[in-house]
Amino acid sequence: MALHFRHDSPRPGQRELMEDMQRAINFRQIIIAHAPTGSGKTDASLSAAVSCAIEQDLDVLFLTSKISQHRIAMDVVRGLEQKHHLGLRAVDMVGRAHCCIDDSLRGMDSEGLLSACIKKRQNAECIFYGNARGYSRREEIRAEAKFRDLLENYGSGKSHHEMIENGRSDLCCPYEWLLKLAAASRVVVADYHHVFMPHIRDIFLQKIRKRIENSIIIVDEAHNLAPRIRSSLSRNVSTFLFARVAKEMRSLGLDAGPLEEEFRSWGADALSGARERVVSPEDFTSFIGRFGLGLEEAVQRLEDAGNAYVEKAGRKSACLRLARFLDGWEGEDGGCVRILREDKGHLFLSKRMLDPSSATRILNDCAASILMSGSMLPMEMHRDVLGLDRERTIMKAYPSPFCSSNIVNIISEGLTTRYTRRGAEEYGAIASKIDAIVARTPGGTAVFFPSYEVMDSVLPLVLSRNLHIQRPQMRPGDIRKMLRDFRSGGVLVGVQGGSLSEGVDYCEGEIKTVVIVGVALEEMGLESRALIDYYDAKFGRGWDYGYLYPGTIKALQAAGRARRKESDRVAVVYMDERFKWNKYNWILSRDEKAVVTGMPEDAVGEFWECENAADREIRPEKAR
Repeated sequence: MALHFRHDSPRPGQRELMEDMQRAINFRQIIIAHAPTGSGKTDASLSAAVSCAIEQDLDVLFLTSKISQHRIAMDVVRGLEQKHHLGLRAVDMVGRAHCCIDDSLRGMDSEGLLSACIKKRQNAECIFYGNARGYSRREEIRAEAKFRDLLENYGSGKSHHEMIENGRSDLCCPYEWLLKLAAASRVVVADYHHVFMPHIRDIFLQKIRKRIENSIIIVDEAHNLAPRIRSSLSRNVSTFLFARVAKEMRSLGLDAGPLEEEFRSWGADALSGARERVVSPEDFTSFIGRFGLGLEEAVQRLEDAGNAYVEKAGRKSACLRLARFLDGWEGEDGGCVRILREDKGHLFLSKRMLDPSSATRILNDCAASILMSGSMLPMEMHRDVLGLDRERTIMKAYPSPFCSSNIVNIISEGLTTRYTRRGAEEYGAIASKIDAIVARTPGGTAVFFPSYEVMDSVLPLVLSRNLHIQRPQMRPGDIRKMLRDFRSGGVLVGVQGGSLSEGVDYCEGEIKTVVIVGVALEEMGLESRALIDYYDAKFGRGWDYGYLYPGTIKALQAAGRARRKESDRVAVVYMDERFKWNKYNWILSRDEKAVVTGMPEDAVGEFWECENAADREIRPEKAR
């Protein structure tokens, strides 16, 4: 079978990666590939998948955790088509709320927009939907002719941004066009939730005319899959939400009663002075009973009020959110934990899912699948937690394509972010070392903290200037601007597991030194303990699967941000003495130089001075 590739030749080790993926697809297997940063995973996976899909008449679903990661997949498909003329087509699939061009809905939040969109389509009031789909048979024929014209000029793939502009020009709904394009494309680039969220998957696949059993699924950055799905399946409410529900109901002329006050009273009784506690389904159902309602009746009343509020205000509804929470409150007792928590005078009630496999087991039903990341160690954890068929799953780790002399791993002794050591003295010492490392780095430095809490405690003590700091809930446009500013110099500051440490490629060598401050372990609360207990009962690996590995993987991912090309050199400082311990240092490659020192700034300086010395030796020869 031919193996189509868009470049002249593969990177070192990339051919092995492609051939292993191709073999897994041919044998209808699931392959978990730990391929370090710079291995060319996107090219390898799509080359293998597309080659097999064409031969076997299969579809390819390339799934990412962020829309920003769609671009490179689309580039690969376009490159394959340009070089090999395969008749290949791909679609950059995003949600309806990202595509809407109806100015009358501008300014609405996503939930309000979607509700208004449904109503306008049902009432045949959206001209853009009418032009893209049609409300009558005559309009459908006209819309189909428009789409055929679009398809003739579409080529092998366009970004969703381009499709939005096309939709504006032709007054057609871009989202409906994306669905039609997906049905006519071999490759669909989409988000995790399109396939792994059961209430979305069935409708989505039906609309794009794909079947799981006839699809090759590629999961990009697959180390994120389990926590992302667990989070998506979880739900929570708070005193803030109950206050909003009461306000919404009053705006509709409905009697909400002392809703927030009753929730506070119930919560205070349930906690009995504790900060958090596990509650049973019956505990909260009894609270609903205070209003003389059963659970189903409460859900229906909240849905009616929420729909009325969306129609009136054009904004997302707290009533609808509470209705969804109540609707999913009962059931699934084995794979979830219900926690009531008090924080700064407010109450939070959550139903946290512990087991993502109820959603991710769909991978066992596809024609074949590829799960890949530079942070897939330990691979058996991902196989077990995602519920993958052991008989069908193969696992393989690939060597780094980079020269080992181009990296130094430095473990800083004497510093830690362990909870027992946190305080002004330790934070001051960490800040001082960050300043010293920045001063010894000939270029940009990236610093990734274990949490915003630690970051906010250390940064006021940092003396280095020109800091580019990631904040919670930053908008994509603000992050893009911050990255542009960082390319001109300075210090990039973010958190491990955040978008700066995972979803961004720094391809211009702007990061010279990466500083990983602390181990990003979750706070040992009731949810962490429940997760540990659950995985201990299910796999006998509770501490590893539920706590240790998920936190440490974030450091591994952050460390790889500065290594994108074979020529890149990088110093990585692990600023926590725990990285010396066996249960943490498994993330370090045994082929790379590692230094343990109390003076990490000196090790950084020596590494970069060696490069400058080598450059000085070579430069006169180049001048000749």
